Amino acid sequence: MTSRDVYINGDLPVRKAKPVRLRGASLREVDKHSSRSSKSSDVYIPTSPEQYFPAMTQQRRMVIALDYGTTFTGVAYGFPSNNLWEQHDIRIVKDWGGPGMHDKIPSVISYSKIENDEMQWGANLCPEAVAMVNTKLELDVQDRKIDELELILDALDGMNNLHFDVSIATKGFSDYTWKKPEQVATDYLTKVFECVKKTLAPFGEKVISELPVDIVITIPVKWSYRAKNSTLRAVRNAGFNEQSFPGLRDTIMATEPEAAAIYTARYLKEKEGTDFLREGQCFLLCDAGGGTVDVVTYRVKKLEPKLELESLTLPTGDKFGSIYIDHQFKKWLHRLLGRHYSQLDPASVTQKISAYATEGGHMRLLMMEFDRLKKQFSSTSKDYKLDLPEPLNNLTTEGVTEGEFVITNEDMRSFFDPCVEGIIELIEAQLLQVERKGKRVKTIFLVGGFGESQFLQKELAFSMRLRKIQLRRPDTSWTAVVRGGCLYGIEKDDHKNVAVAKTYPRSYGVMLYAGFSGGHHRRKDRYDDAITGRAMANGQLTWLISKGDLLLSDEPKEEQREFGFNFREHDDKKISLQIFEYLDDDVPESYHTVKDELTQVGLLQCDFSNINLAEFDRFENAKTGRPYYTAMCVCKATISEDAVKFEILWNDVQMCSEFIKDVPKKTANGGHFRDEKATI
Repeated sequence: MTSRDVYINGDLPVRKAKPVRLRGASLREVDKHSSRSSKSSDVYIPTSPEQYFPAMTQQRRMVIALDYGTTFTGVAYGFPSNNLWEQHDIRIVKDWGGPGMHDKIPSVISYSKIENDEMQWGANLCPEAVAMVNTKLELDVQDRKIDELELILDALDGMNNLHFDVSIATKGFSDYTWKKPEQVATDYLTKVFECVKKTLAPFGEKVISELPVDIVITIPVKWSYRAKNSTLRAVRNAGFNEQSFPGLRDTIMATEPEAAAIYTARYLKEKEGTDFLREGQCFLLCDAGGGTVDVVTYRVKKLEPKLELESLTLPTGDKFGSIYIDHQFKKWLHRLLGRHYSQLDPASVTQKISAYATEGGHMRLLMMEFDRLKKQFSSTSKDYKLDLPEPLNNLTTEGVTEGEFVITNEDMRSFFDPCVEGIIELIEAQLLQVERKGKRVKTIFLVGGFGESQFLQKELAFSMRLRKIQLRRPDTSWTAVVRGGCLYGIEKDDHKNVAVAKTYPRSYGVMLYAGFSGGHHRRKDRYDDAITGRAMANGQLTWLISKGDLLLSDEPKEEQREFGFNFREHDDKKISLQIFEYLDDDVPESYHTVKDELTQVGLLQCDFSNINLAEFDRFENAKTGRPYYTAMCVCKATISEDAVKFEILWNDVQMCSEFIKDVPKKTANGGHFRDEKATI
């Protein structure tokens, strides 16, 4: 064990203590992560490409790993020879444009006006800037209905606080943004990419342009398809693409706990040899980050000549990260301050219409101090006294005296408990899977920023005491994910089921009819449907696959749209849907505006003539009173490696299908595999 490694026991004495006063503590203290010292091996940069590549016969390539985190973001890179790995092959980007050298940069961006020379992203914001925080999680919110409802309620709440004087004061430039989550992520990652380019510049343009390149994006375990798709689009649009790296071959997505586990095991094996793990032993890795917490279990298959790990369980995870402790604290503070809370954090109240998590300057300072307390808090900690920043520094109300308030040990535990209990459940579920296979975990490695919490460490150690499992926090835990992502890319040929990200260079869709909306459709597309009597929009295009959509090599993609097929008793009961291909970036909505730019690549045809009318929903035309029937159908597209399958389903029964074989696709680096198409 090294002096920096941490082992945690399970003792949890509880005692009452007097409050400790923190009035003199500076709210401007910077998170200790951002000022970590760097080893010389991390910052060495050769003065010439030949110094790094002494033998031109060696097969060198470049691997870049991006860990876009909820609270912090990191980038690692290396120039391995073949698939061989050494510790010095993996380096960390440390120059983020501001003062000092830091392993990671806060995942924060602001659209507020610049007051001096602030960069308005990362750790360099002007004091009054409204910061967009937790932007990564916004990429996944659209797949959760409860999150959508919360956003709607927040937006409605925000509208109550809109005033024209605010618009006048800001001259039309609000602190919140109209941009979608993917665009906000792109703006932030563009700043990150600029720092990566600056770091790589000393190696020379010739080396960067000629070397084969692989990019690894680390993602949470429970990351929906839409979130993966938006993440890939944001990363590529930010500059991590073939325009910046002509030799770009593969863009790979690796889960965060798998990346961290691979690096941690390899790092400690190199450092401690057989004292670390023995063949056949199992270990669990818990990656406790700012937004998500993920766990995975491995068995040591072989130590020599090269460490080989075998995955024992599927990675699991959920949103139990440290930002949810912040959320609990803010809710508690809102209850404590009541109507005064809006003065402390007007950004989160009046800007809710933006549907983003934001923090103004005053709240940001308070949260920096709370973050410091959060890291040092344990079950035996004394109560904390905190000072409110301006404009509430002299506030006196119930629970607050001259701007000072108390967070008791019990309060602090209530902020932590939901997250800690969720993490313990994740770990216990993993352990149960391992035990069912007749194996036993002897060590849990705790990595990630939240892993530094003393309270979390003690609670986990205490919960594992009966199983006699040792909890350990390696000294590389802060950067284990991004270093592991780089290692994953270096050894990509050694891994099974590598998720290589590909994108479709064309859009595919069908033409359907939609209820007419004056604010959405062209008036010339309007017509009155003779069967239903309703106003409809003619020739509306529905795109199931958009240009640039993600296709992972280890999982197919499915998209579907529901539509109604209306007919009368003696009508022809056949459906005929054309499948169109479109090449440009912005997909059109009306067939009539771009019919010369569309290519028909398939035709879906099905017949309902032999189905009893009693099987369909019966309605009456509101104008004529004539009855008609509706078959509620689904048009579904399934994308695989070499084809797109379109089908029409009715009552979960496939009525017809059409394959578009040899669909022209490309890897995320833009290189086409094939450029022919054929329909069958």
